[in-house]
Amino acid sequence: MIRRLTARWVVVLSFALSISLQASAQTAAGGAHPSLAHAIRELKVPPSWWNDVETRYDLNKPWKDARLEIRRRLARGDQANLREAMKLTVLYAQKKDIGDGHELPMYLFMGGEFAWAIQEYRKFLTPTINDPDKRGETHGFICLAASYQHFGEYDKSVKVCNIALKHLPEPPWTEMNAAKAYSKLGDLSAEQGKKAAAREYYEKAITNYKVAKPKYGRHLLPRRIAQVQSRLDLLVMASLRSKHLRDGEHRAQALGYSEPLTVIVTVRNGRIVNVQVKHKEKIELGATQSIPKQIVDRQDLRIDAVTGATVTSQAIVEGALNALKKAGL
Repeated sequence: MIRRLTARWVVVLSFALSISLQASAQTAAGGAHPSLAHAIRELKVPPSWWNDVETRYDLNKPWKDARLEIRRRLARGDQANLREAMKLTVLYAQKKDIGDGHELPMYLFMGGEFAWAIQEYRKFLTPTINDPDKRGETHGFICLAASYQHFGEYDKSVKVCNIALKHLPEPPWTEMNAAKAYSKLGDLSAEQGKKAAAREYYEKAITNYKVAKPKYGRHLLPRRIAQVQSRLDLLVMASLRSKHLRDGEHRAQALGYSEPLTVIVTVRNGRIVNVQVKHKEKIELGATQSIPKQIVDRQDLRIDAVTGATVTSQAIVEGALNALKKAGL
């Protein structure tokens, strides 16, 4: 199990987590959630679009090459590329050339096939759930929680996060993964309007990040702490319409998947008139355009995250928050 928690684990977390691993198209500011029961009832594997998607990629190439092609297609974000990425992933899974298999449900999730992703995550995580001594699938559990969250199934999401906390990897990865699980629980509570519970979970996440000593990615921990602190700040923030902001161009940085992005907020007559994001994100699924537009349209930092790019979405909000603090927020 420890083999999954070294370099591969860090790459996956940077790529998808938060994906949030914190991925939901619905937030407290969003609308009604789709029905999970209906989605499962209507689920067909392969889906109706399967035969319409042509894959020209050479399936004789090894998975280590194919996964890079799949990620390139996911990065493009349009429906055709997302579906081809998912089909390629499934085809490699069928020929049993897909590593330990964690990327099958993850890429289905990122492609927007949430019910299918839940089905595959259940299969992938069942051995861990049934074995109290098995460790190290925190990322998978949080992704499954995010999939349930998409359907508004908060009880299931919370249950999965608590299972993740019972199956944390061995040191030196324990605290960092606990922080991620607590952070997800904070997001779930915040989305339900449970501010006291959200604050408690976020504070636990910060505490664990502060004592974490992972072999890889230790230099990113201060930024992870800043991300969670920004969510704490947002808990008590009302609409920006009532705030007195200084006019001008204000900028701040926040951590994306692996590199900082810069958010530039322009305020005129006390209102946000423009939000610009300078970044090097590889898979952002349009978040760098849609999140700034939501902030300007709503005059609010409580936005709908882009599913599959929640890390980027949250980074933009964090950067905008820090920029607005310079504007007197």
